[in-house]
Amino acid sequence: MKKNLFFTFCFSFIPGAGQMYQDYMKRGISLMILFGIFVGIYAMVGIPIFLIPVPIIYAYSFFDTYNLRNKIGTDKEIQDKAIWEELGLEDFKNNKLNKSTNTFLGVILIFVGAYLVFNSILKDIGIRYDIYYLKIFSSYVLRYLPSVIIATLSIWVGIKLVINKK
Repeated sequence: MKKNLFFTFCFSFIPGAGQMYQDYMKRGISLMILFGIFVGIYAMVGIPIFLIPVPIIYAYSFFDTYNLRNKIGTDKEIQDKAIWEELGLEDFKNNKLNKSTNTFLGVILIFVGAYLVFNSILKDIGIRYDIYYLKIFSSYVLRYLPSVIIATLSIWVGIKLVINKK
């Protein structure tokens, strides 16, 4: 049964709430979790790169609410699944990643960890004790490491897409 259009509109502004209002609980909660994870990580570490998925998740959630509403009661009605199941990312949920994926995720986490170390510890030590070379080195790392992470991620995803032509 289709729900009230006004309430659908109101709930669609909260990622996942519109889906939950349309009785797609798994889908709505998973969108809320994804949105909360990226906002929470950004709030904790302050790295703007973690805000990149936020508007994407927000827009997807908004338009997905209306897509679900329009398909209710038709032969194209969508089953209630978590968003990672809908996108085919069950491997992340079930920890069934292959060796190259684990290695790649490990390298990305090392880059992010290095960024945090340089941003929070070494930069402050260089400024507090006026160590010129440490200040210069940490400023270069802080300037270029996010670009290296994004470039590495883009290349890896591109290689995976070319290799897996399913």
